[in-house]
Amino acid sequence: MVDAPAKRGIVVGMDGASMELVSNMIAWGHMPNLAKLMAKGVHRPMIGVFPTLTPPGWTATSTGSWPGTHEVMDFNIRKLGAGLDETVWGINTALSKSEYLWNTLERVGRKPILVKWEMSWPPTVTAGVQVEGTGPGVSNHHQIAGYHLFVAGKWAPRPIGGQRDPETLDPSALQDIRTADPVQLALAEGKGWVNAPTSYKPPYEVELVVRPLSRGRPDMLRGREGTPKIYYGLIYATTGEGYDRLIICHARDVNTEVAQLTPGQWSDWWRDSFTIDGSPVEGYGRAKLVALDPGLSQFELFMPQIWPAEGYVEPADAGREIHANVGNFLQNPARDALGVIDDDTYFELLDFHHDRLAEVAEYLCGSRAWDVLFVESHASDYASHFFLSQADEVSGAEIETIERCRDGLARTFASIDRMIGRLVSLQDDDTVFLAVSDHGGTPNQHRVVNVANVLEESGFLVYSESEGRKIDWSRTLAVDIGLVHIFINLKGREPGGIVEADDYHQTQLDIIAALNGYVDERTGLCPFALALTREDAEMVNLWGDLVGDVVYALRPEFDGAHGKQLPTARLGIGGQHCTFIMAGAGVKEGVALQRQVRAVDVAPTLCYLLGVGMPAQVEGGVVYEALEDTDWHLQ
Repeated sequence: MVDAPAKRGIVVGMDGASMELVSNMIAWGHMPNLAKLMAKGVHRPMIGVFPTLTPPGWTATSTGSWPGTHEVMDFNIRKLGAGLDETVWGINTALSKSEYLWNTLERVGRKPILVKWEMSWPPTVTAGVQVEGTGPGVSNHHQIAGYHLFVAGKWAPRPIGGQRDPETLDPSALQDIRTADPVQLALAEGKGWVNAPTSYKPPYEVELVVRPLSRGRPDMLRGREGTPKIYYGLIYATTGEGYDRLIICHARDVNTEVAQLTPGQWSDWWRDSFTIDGSPVEGYGRAKLVALDPGLSQFELFMPQIWPAEGYVEPADAGREIHANVGNFLQNPARDALGVIDDDTYFELLDFHHDRLAEVAEYLCGSRAWDVLFVESHASDYASHFFLSQADEVSGAEIETIERCRDGLARTFASIDRMIGRLVSLQDDDTVFLAVSDHGGTPNQHRVVNVANVLEESGFLVYSESEGRKIDWSRTLAVDIGLVHIFINLKGREPGGIVEADDYHQTQLDIIAALNGYVDERTGLCPFALALTREDAEMVNLWGDLVGDVVYALRPEFDGAHGKQLPTARLGIGGQHCTFIMAGAGVKEGVALQRQVRAVDVAPTLCYLLGVGMPAQVEGGVVYEALEDTDWHLQ
């Protein structure tokens, strides 16, 4: 038997990067490295899963099976046997009923390396290496603290305006939190400072309180209580023209300095000890003095996510190697601070983040045997939720906002592309390279439709008159759960269910009729693209008890960046088709594929090129149209 076409594989994931938008980024010159891959390989807009969402999307890509089989349906998944208001958090590999591709590889003696590959935590690797891999932004189990933005005087956030996607769709940015950390600037005289430098004006001090566990998802925190840690800042003037320098210290002693900054300057990373649940944990801090007015009318200091020194790499010794040979990690490049901090500060962190992903991958691939490398960036999805929303004229935004958003998209995808360029250097003639995404993204147009309001207006969802907006389950026929599921309050199945079994099917039809008959009063249009019974939802690859009794989809004009739109939706410069670009060993050159490619086809195609067996629950097929030799295994 002849050797398999490829000996190794490299898979780069770009969360939320639609083929429509990626094609525009390439055409506009922002992704030259990906353009080269496309030119020397194959590409096609890929059909993703429904809902068009991270958990089902990446799990389908990583297992080759549809959501109906792998059961990772959503960020918020129906909790069977519990009340309809209880859900299970979907970022958890233990929920998947399908074998992951990296475990398939390990089963036949191959070694995978995962670097921040989405939806892969807790780790299931046994012979390979995994670096992080939980979820987007604040959705992780490891960070010591989220960002801190210390401000005084004339400070204001930098929003782009417009509507925000809810946390159920965009859990990478918490919305019910204080976005900044106000501080007081006080004269340093009499505060006990020692070893202070000469200042041409009376120095001021500022207390910078870092709060472990702050700005993280409550259900994903690494502990229960963090002990505040105080840094002391000394603001002084090196000339008579005004205040121009900040020293950050552990105590009111300049000899305990951790950083010294001028306006616009980043510090180096420093390693420090923090306390969570009474125990010390080592992590890395960094700061940028975004603004310091000479007259002290404005002060702005940004500290990004504090990430631990260990605990996020499997096996642990690989993590120690990374720290010794590469340096500290950064999981969240301040996505949750977009619109709060200035865009430049965010992109400086994003570039570091992508550089570090590439450096970690380069080190691991250079220091140990490996067969498939998986690396994922979530930056494209961060851009979808923030910049893409108003990057197209269809949004109705002001021209200045559109220009800022277009620039943000360009900088995001250029940063991803530079990372891809570094990873391409790991490819040789025996390596196949894939660039894929889990779903897409579209700009905003009309106000997002709230399905709970539609159900309430139609009489299916009833709130208690005496208890505010609390659901009255004794009168509620149906509720929406997750992004696209509506569950009927069925007697015998739900605690306190009221819909009789004999009325179940008619209630399904009544809900569908209500959705299809709903007209948005602002536009005069029906926002629903699709409404199906659970039984018919198999046509969108959803089946089983976790699927709603009614499943619906919105037209892209009435949705946020993604989620409730069909996988084929398009709007403006964006769309929901996943990206599929493949080049290298065993792949045709310069071909725009004509036949359909689906997210579940990625894993089996890679397995076929590598000559290994398929994931245990695979439902996808090999993209034969992309291959130089479709029958190599028969020779």
